[in-house]
Order: sequence, then C-alpha cells, then structure tokens
Amino acid sequence: MTGLVACTAGDSETDKTAQQIAEEIDSPPQPSAVKYARKALDAAHGSSEAFAVVEMHDSTTDDPDEATTHLVFRVYHPGTQDEFFPQEPVTACYNVGFNFRGLVDEPHRTDCPAGAKPLDPPPIPVWEVPEGFDPSLQSVLTGLPASVAEKEVLAALARSMPAPPFDPETRTQGQAPLQDVALRGNDVGVAYRAGDRSAGGIDCLLGSRVDGRPLSGVRRGSKSSRANSRVRRRPHSPVKESLRLTEPHVAS
Repeated sequence: MTGLVACTAGDSETDKTAQQIAEEIDSPPQPSAVKYARKALDAAHGSSEAFAVVEMHDSTTDDPDEATTHLVFRVYHPGTQDEFFPQEPVTACYNVGFNFRGLVDEPHRTDCPAGAKPLDPPPIPVWEVPEGFDPSLQSVLTGLPASVAEKEVLAALARSMPAPPFDPETRTQGQAPLQDVALRGNDVGVAYRAGDRSAGGIDCLLGSRVDGRPLSGVRRGSKSSRANSRVRRRPHSPVKESLRLTEPHVAS
C-alpha cells in the first residue's frame, strides 16, 4: 500500500478500507467515473457513514499510464475503546485514479472536500444478450420467406425479439444488445452483441440462413444443427467478422 501516507487525517483501518475497495473495483475496467463510483458503492454495500464516494470526474490525457477517472472516497472509522490503546474516531478522504487498464493511482490521503456530500450514481444496467434471444432468433429465421429483403428481416426482428429483462438486483431494465443484419442474395445473417471489450468482454449471438432454405435446427456453443443455417452464442466475438454467409453449415 505504497500510495497511503499519513500527512492528513486517517489511520490504518481507513487506509485498509480504501485500499480494499479500490482493488475490488480494479477489474474489469469501467469506461467512466460514474460507473467506477457505482462499483465502489456496490463493493461497500451502499453509501453509509462508514464509506461514501464524495467526488467523481473524468479527464483526458495522451499518456496511457495516467488516470482518466478520478474518485474521492470518504472513509469513517469509529475508533476503539481499548483500555490501553484507545483510538479516536477518524474520517479520512482518499484520491483514487483509474484508466482503461484499471487502478493506476492507488488510494492516497487527501483533505476532505468542504461540504462534500455522498454521491449516488445510478445503477449500471445489465448489458448482455439475454438467453431468450436464442429461440426467438431461431423462430424469426425459420419464418422468413425464401426471398426476403432487409426491411422484412428488420421488421420481423422488431416484432419478435424480446425486450431485455428487468434486473431485480440493480432495479433497472437491461440494456438492449446491438443488432447487425447482413444479406447476400437471399442468405441472411443476424448478430447481436453486448458488453464492452474494455470492461470484461463481449457477448455475441449469431444466426444465419443459407441458400434461402428455412432454419430447421440450432447450433449454440458446441451443439450442431442439421440445417444449412445456424444460431450460436459466442463470447468475445467481433460481430462484423462473424456475419459470414458464404459457407453452409454442415453437421458433424
């Protein structure tokens, strides 16, 4: 904990708490101060007298080693009533810095901002391809006519694909995945992508109908279909590179 110094208010317990929270939210990296602040509060089980985020802001730099996200933690330790070594209550504040790699400026004590109040950044919506997309995409590809235009594919997807589910933990609606559609003649490719590569990876669901024939099976993960089309879920996959319609799927 080389970043912790004793030039301002704080003790070993507040130092420990600040360091633990910073390390817990180090990975995966987050794209903004708001999201890092939300992660810090989640790690501390919410804002309270014991822990709060009282400042957050983003900055820009050309130096990849510099922090671009800045937080100020406020940590309270109630002290102890030990007969021989009593400790007085202490409130300490800590500057912490992150960038696209994660934690780059470890917590170091600073003066608490005058009049600062605990911040309550909004919950982070879940951003993933919902499990229910698999059968829905299969149904859409199966129901497309042999000859189809892109606007018909888009309309069928808009009618049939479910909305992201409500997340009871964050009490927010899930964020919808990105959608890509590609046509080559009457061959159809559909891809859904969610997540952030810099914040833990990308979740993909890929579906295709080849040679204009309707889908009669599904391939998800390592499961193979018996059709000239497929639906499969792949993590960490670039969507554009995955909409390949030149080769029909052959069951193994």
